Amino acid sequence: MQAGETSSGAQDRAHTMNATSAENPRLCLLPEDLEDLEDPRTPSLRRISYGIILPTICCFGIVGNVLNLLVLTRRNMRGIAYIYMRGYSTAALLAILFCIPFALRVFIHKDTGRWSNWTQAFYHTHLELFLGNGCLGVGVMMLLALTVERYISVCRPGQYTRPLCGPPHLTVVLIPLATFLVYLPSAFRGEVTTCLLRPDGPVIYQRRENQSYLDSTFYQVYKIVLEMVFKVAPTILLAGFNLRIMVVYRRSCERRRRMTLSRTVSNDEDPRTFAEERRLVLLLGSTSILFLVCVSPMVILNVTLRESNLSHYPYQVFRALANLLEVINYSITFYIYCMFSEDFRNTLVRTLQWPWGKSSHGARGLAMKRSSVPRPTTTITTTTTTTTTTPPTTVVATPGHLARASV
Repeated sequence: MQAGETSSGAQDRAHTMNATSAENPRLCLLPEDLEDLEDPRTPSLRRISYGIILPTICCFGIVGNVLNLLVLTRRNMRGIAYIYMRGYSTAALLAILFCIPFALRVFIHKDTGRWSNWTQAFYHTHLELFLGNGCLGVGVMMLLALTVERYISVCRPGQYTRPLCGPPHLTVVLIPLATFLVYLPSAFRGEVTTCLLRPDGPVIYQRRENQSYLDSTFYQVYKIVLEMVFKVAPTILLAGFNLRIMVVYRRSCERRRRMTLSRTVSNDEDPRTFAEERRLVLLLGSTSILFLVCVSPMVILNVTLRESNLSHYPYQVFRALANLLEVINYSITFYIYCMFSEDFRNTLVRTLQWPWGKSSHGARGLAMKRSSVPRPTTTITTTTTTTTTTPPTTVVATPGHLARASV
């Protein structure tokens, strides 16, 4: 019996040694051991960026995207555009949720980590960036599909009898599957290593870059193609489509203005039309520029991200700025909807008031504003905003009453 116990103990020790021998048995290089090697300004930058600013932005983004989904699932928010908008908001919400453990890892564990649980180390090494960047890629593709459909309906009316991107419900399922499949090789850019806290201490797990994989020709080409497909090309296409939509919409407004003046309708129409046109033009231009500004730094970061570059303070500043801008880009959707879409605001108010707010006739919610002069319906999306003009007397059903959709 004693011999059996001795053999078992020897096997346990051998197993522990084998776990570390694959990495040349060594003591752990802990995050605090690296503080003397990094720029003294880096810990302060990390604390402010990933410990304060990024979590704050994530909180606003989570609240905003949850409210987005709450409003976009109402009965008056139907149609192809809203299907893609719901897909975008879902992808943005998941991306922000996956950003939180990333921020905590960078803030607390820095880049190597120190985990006693192998599952946690595996997540941060292989799944952390894969899931976060995959969700961001899904959001970009949802916006691109939405913009293409809006471009067709505004600039090529009647030319296509069916959605150009295919059945919307099928498209919003295929986009995530295809996107995560394309992002799959990025999950292997790191590897889990084992080390000892003390010569006779417990085994812990750390992450490090798979240098041979990162230096391979395949990955060098892959990361450039990935950024072109999910960042550069969508930015150019979205800006071009939005510009064309803006030009067509302005021409439509000009024709409507001339028709209004020829009929000598109420003088209140012109100021409202001018205000609507100006607001929409500013929205289309500003959101296209915002997307370009927020996404471009991440393209450079993903192509140049290497462990050797992280030791330089200017690169750490650039990295923090790129991450903050990208999270901001996917966190402000709700607030831009509220700013530019009257229909969205009214639906939000009715949704938040139910079941407490009821009209005098027993209908739920507040009645939307009506105008004696019909106005065009405008569907607005943020980041890559698109617009669809429809006949001016469009009426949509809302909970408890009928209301005219307006901007």
